[in-house]
Amino acid sequence: MGRSLDRTGHEHMMRRLAWVQPGRANHRLVQRQMHGIMPERTKMNNDLMYQGSDLMLDRLPLASIAREYGTPVYVYSASSIRRQAARLMQSLGTIGSLRYAVKANANPVLLALVFSMGIGADTVSRGEIQDALGAGCPADRIVFSGVGKTHEELSFALDRGIFINAESEEELAAIAHLRTGAHVGVRINPGVDAHTHQYITTGTEQDKFGIPIDAAPDAFRLALDAGLVPDTISCHIGSQITSLEPYRKALARLLELRDSLMGDGIPVSGLDMGGGFGINYEEGADFAVEDLQVLLHRDVPRGMKLWFEPGRYIVGHAGTLVTRVLYRKRYARTFVVVDAGMNDLIRPALYQAHHAILPVTRRDAEPTPCDIVGPVCESADCFAQDIPMPLPEQGDLLAIRDTGAYGWSMSSTYNGRPLLSEVLIEDGKPALIRERGL
Repeated sequence: MGRSLDRTGHEHMMRRLAWVQPGRANHRLVQRQMHGIMPERTKMNNDLMYQGSDLMLDRLPLASIAREYGTPVYVYSASSIRRQAARLMQSLGTIGSLRYAVKANANPVLLALVFSMGIGADTVSRGEIQDALGAGCPADRIVFSGVGKTHEELSFALDRGIFINAESEEELAAIAHLRTGAHVGVRINPGVDAHTHQYITTGTEQDKFGIPIDAAPDAFRLALDAGLVPDTISCHIGSQITSLEPYRKALARLLELRDSLMGDGIPVSGLDMGGGFGINYEEGADFAVEDLQVLLHRDVPRGMKLWFEPGRYIVGHAGTLVTRVLYRKRYARTFVVVDAGMNDLIRPALYQAHHAILPVTRRDAEPTPCDIVGPVCESADCFAQDIPMPLPEQGDLLAIRDTGAYGWSMSSTYNGRPLLSEVLIEDGKPALIRERGL
């Protein structure tokens, strides 16, 4: 039987997570996966696989989760989160500090799991700061970013000693008005196209984020003259980046800026490279963080502090959205109507994002091109088009893969639909970590 984490259960889970460290066993597991020794698993993701005709997550049948907790439901693998976090700790974590992008998934139990591995928090609102603090992240391991911080939010962060990455000259002035002497980062827009979706690219002159690199020297001087200590260059060029080249270009421009600032008597000791490391939503490999480690180790001057802010890379593969087939409509197209909607997972509608969809119970039948659609009153409420699969029966379960990041966290109650339950599989046992509707 599964269990629900009430206050006592939540505290017990926190204690269980406290011992987790990315040790040698995890390192060996990461190396095996990177070299393809477990091909049957890596065709989907590392923890989702068929056993006979049943789709399993961490050795647990997803059908049993659906029976116990209902559908639609988000299900997460703790072992996947640990493995992805360990890979980062054993690469970029050896040359800098990691801050988890809380916006990717802010469930408090998942946050506690990530923080237990020595990773801090990257936040973009007072609410996310409170989420991070509440899940056990020390204030000195939290960074506060975001293009539109209110004065109240800035004051809240400053009062707790949380490091702020400022995104404009006016924000720098607001910080100086609240607290002279504060150490701050200045987010720079390096003018680098990350070649990702237009809604998640953040490093070009057309994007709202940061200060253009040509204006950066004046911004650093303004901060210094206002009584701040602008000791960190910060940037984030986009999300779901799969190539090293955008990071190479951004790094070259940021290091040139650093040399210029140092020459003007403005000491810069930190470089925040942001995150954006892509994962593969189909077959193939995730972004090679090891290659970025090599680049930075070679090119960044010794003694500079490095920060990284991954989110999707840690939790994306861990999540699976389980949904039930309600009806089939076979006319000009074959529509399979499920009980999950775009309010539960908006990425396909918003970003035209691809998520593989698998039957929870495999059928031995010829595949039919199907459109997997939800019940929301929007034509955009479609998870996939022309996906070949044996035509599901009413009541069958489908698993929408790799939904651990920007799934529940971007969900809404549109059409009066309740927010979904979340279940974590830990040591082969399911635990309810969020009740439906909350």
